[in-house]
Amino acid sequence: DILQRIALANPSIAFSLYENDRKKFSLPACNGDLFDARLARISAIMGREFGENSILISAEREGVKISGYISLPTLNKANSLSQFLFVNNRPVRDKLLLGAIRGAYQDVLASGRYPLCALFFDVEPQLVDVNVHPAKAEVRFYDNALVRGLLVSSIRNGLNLHANRTSNVLNLEQLVNDKIPNFQSPLSEENRLEESVSLDDKKKEEE
Repeated sequence: DILQRIALANPSIAFSLYENDRKKFSLPACNGDLFDARLARISAIMGREFGENSILISAEREGVKISGYISLPTLNKANSLSQFLFVNNRPVRDKLLLGAIRGAYQDVLASGRYPLCALFFDVEPQLVDVNVHPAKAEVRFYDNALVRGLLVSSIRNGLNLHANRTSNVLNLEQLVNDKIPNFQSPLSEENRLEESVSLDDKKKEEE
């Protein structure tokens, strides 16, 4: 998780993780401008579905800049683990920011569901305190209302601009997995083969 967050913040750098000589993941360096490189790295970590069903966010106000990608409301999860936040390229899990994201989606997302996102906050150093949490997971902004308002408005503006779009990936098995841990889909590869054979036999009988 730590390496993935660092990799998200640095898309131009390649990352590989090995455990007992086994490669856990390998992320090549991403080329192109910052937004393209970020989207390529985000898709590599969060999945192609996010890359295909995301909305670009870019807003700035009074020394605070927000950029990154959020998911369409129809692409969501049962927890907030796929919400990646960075302040001056430092990974954080800040309650103010997470609450603002939840508030921005409250009218378009069912209770208990969470959007996916990777958002980057560039703030003038004098406007943010990064030493308020032992693990530096949270920050304190000089003007919390400004940051929260900018985040909520930029997300809602993005959602409104793409109000007619819906996720082009409906992964029913993933949705059920979110609700039922260790769920085994009835349409596993083995079951699909058995179903195919059964249908072939039935067709022969009818002939």
